[in-house]
Amino acid sequence: MKTLFCFAFLLCSAQIYSQKDYSIASVNKELTEYSNSVLIDELVEIDVTDINKMKTKTHRVLAVLNKMGDGDVNLREYYDNNSRVKNIEVWIYDAFGKELEHFKKKDFVDVSRTGISIYSDDRMLGINYTPTTYPYIVVYESETESGDSAFISPWYPLGGYAESTQKSVLKIKFAPANKPKYKSQNLEDFDISISEASEEITFTALNLMAIRGEEYSPSSNSIFPNVLLALNDFKLKETSGSVKDWKEFGEWVNKNLLSDVNELPEGTLSRIKSLVANETTNEGKARKIYQYVQDKVRYVFINIGIGGWKPMLASDVDKLSYGDCKALTNYTKTLLEAVGVPSYYTLVNAGDDKVDIQKDFAIMRFNHAILGIPDGDEITWLECTSQDAPYGYMGDFTDDRDVIIMTPEGGKIAHTKIYKTEGNTQQNTSKVKVDANGNVTANFESVSKGLQYDNKYLLPKKKKDDVDEYYKNRWSYINGFSLNNFEFINDRENIVFTEKTSISIPNYANAVGNDFLFCANIFNQNQYIPPRIENRKQNLYLGHGYIDEDTVEVEIPEDFSVEVLPENTILETKFGKYEISFTKTVENKLVYNRKLRINKGEYPSSEYENYRDFMRSIARLDKTKILLKQNVE
Repeated sequence: MKTLFCFAFLLCSAQIYSQKDYSIASVNKELTEYSNSVLIDELVEIDVTDINKMKTKTHRVLAVLNKMGDGDVNLREYYDNNSRVKNIEVWIYDAFGKELEHFKKKDFVDVSRTGISIYSDDRMLGINYTPTTYPYIVVYESETESGDSAFISPWYPLGGYAESTQKSVLKIKFAPANKPKYKSQNLEDFDISISEASEEITFTALNLMAIRGEEYSPSSNSIFPNVLLALNDFKLKETSGSVKDWKEFGEWVNKNLLSDVNELPEGTLSRIKSLVANETTNEGKARKIYQYVQDKVRYVFINIGIGGWKPMLASDVDKLSYGDCKALTNYTKTLLEAVGVPSYYTLVNAGDDKVDIQKDFAIMRFNHAILGIPDGDEITWLECTSQDAPYGYMGDFTDDRDVIIMTPEGGKIAHTKIYKTEGNTQQNTSKVKVDANGNVTANFESVSKGLQYDNKYLLPKKKKDDVDEYYKNRWSYINGFSLNNFEFINDRENIVFTEKTSISIPNYANAVGNDFLFCANIFNQNQYIPPRIENRKQNLYLGHGYIDEDTVEVEIPEDFSVEVLPENTILETKFGKYEISFTKTVENKLVYNRKLRINKGEYPSSEYENYRDFMRSIARLDKTKILLKQNVE
């Protein structure tokens, strides 16, 4: 409350100390609700009149309200061998508009953006400002020029969660013969206008309230207002392009990016043909070649060539045994072609935040390449950057989304594999023994398929200490257990992963006098309860469905008995179903069964609290205890 009072005082009493009103007083007070920062005033002017020289001027005034807003400042520009930063300047003001700092271009740090890349010609001109007080105002101005006009940054008048906007304007100046196309999304509920003149388009946003980040929300791309922009005719690293639709896009990729990078040495071609000589099907050949690629190459990021879009030569990958996603996908494609197996070089937006492909709006907006192998109406997808993924296994990095495949006829929209709930399974079987002191020894076996395989198949590559740490995190609610031994079986052919572990848990059962309280669900307790969100705005989105089944066979000490078993329970909702049961088999043995099914789906925001209640009930029932009563004569 003290922080809020101080901030309110600043809003009421701020004075103007500069020629322009760079103070907190200039901020619409309503925009501070749920905000870490407020974009006070922004003007971005892009000139694509000449596709050989795209010019951009940026003026941005941002109020940072608290420490969490520091990440919204973004005091940097990127450039490469085909672009330059003509000017960049920053002013920092305190809450009252008094200038604190002034940074000119010479004060900015110029660094390579190599990062994980083995080589990149990308560079960054930036500055890291460490504030000494909150709130503060940042005024940012830059001017850049690029020989590339293939990429016009999308307009996001709201930069992200907990960011509000008082005014944001984007102006695009163009040649009448090459008017930019644009696609607006999610503008309906905001004060956003678009005006067109003969040689300029202006996008204006006013007083956009901040959007809260809410757990289990849909992709931000379906929430935030944005406008995609592109030129039909463009330049990319001195290469001309003309792309009006996805078919033409694929034709351009085939001609300019893929046509001259698919040569291989004769020795490699002979080796590959010999490798698949006994295979009679395309799948058999493709499996052999995919394994060959995984054994031979490793992934490194390389960002050179036509804007980082053109793969390096297949012959270079063959010689050097490394490449990035483009290079390894093209290399695998070239090997397959050598033995008569068709495949599609494919571009995708990978990651958790899925980006919809607009069927009527072709745009160069992808971050990853994969390979598709057609089989009738179906396509098998290969992740060529992984040395460990099984043939045809995607995981959640690229599953269930539209992609663009490059066919001989041009680009086409396809959809990657959807992992259905029934296939995302984890089956746990445990044999547990409780001794007379409440200590537990257990043998645990788990079989995972579908997306649940994705979480575990790299376990065999971990060191013993890392495996130990993995299980301590997974079963963090168990105090002081010891992992006695473990065994992993990775069936890459059928994409099934099996874990076998043995553990000891001292004092697991809670002593109650001479008796013990014992929780049979040792290995799969749900600990997470979604947080309370008042006045939730976004739909509830459950991105993947799955099924967990647990069977625990418990042997209790000979001098103990179970007089009353907990009631069997079934919870059934639209979000899924939860069942637990307890069965006494013989005098000193019982069986605990648990089954949880979570359904993939999107639900109205009003359902969030019901989902939260469902998960809270599961967390409570997962801790159900049994009284082990000592037999006293």
